[in-house]
Amino acid sequence: MSFSINHKIFSHITLSPDFYSKNQISFMSRKCDELYLGFIIPRKLGSAVSRNKFKKRCRHAISSIHKSGKLPGVGVVVKPKHVDFNYNTINDSVESWAKSIGVN
Repeated sequence: MSFSINHKIFSHITLSPDFYSKNQISFMSRKCDELYLGFIIPRKLGSAVSRNKFKKRCRHAISSIHKSGKLPGVGVVVKPKHVDFNYNTINDSVESWAKSIGVN
């Protein structure tokens, strides 16, 4: 799983993505050759510590689904409305997104 994506992959994902949103967290995803994860988190959403905490929790939730072998090659860009989410809320949103793209 690539935690940082380059401009080419980001453009591929955002060109014509599938949108999903739950609990004020939006997911833009598109089929790719492997799993890519990116974030759009502006500075105005909070301090660097809280933004990094959100990204760490989101990475863990997505990687746990990926490690179980259920997540296919997909590129996803996550864009929250704010960053003050607990892990259970983030995990619930990620699991719902995964189900929406066909993961059991």
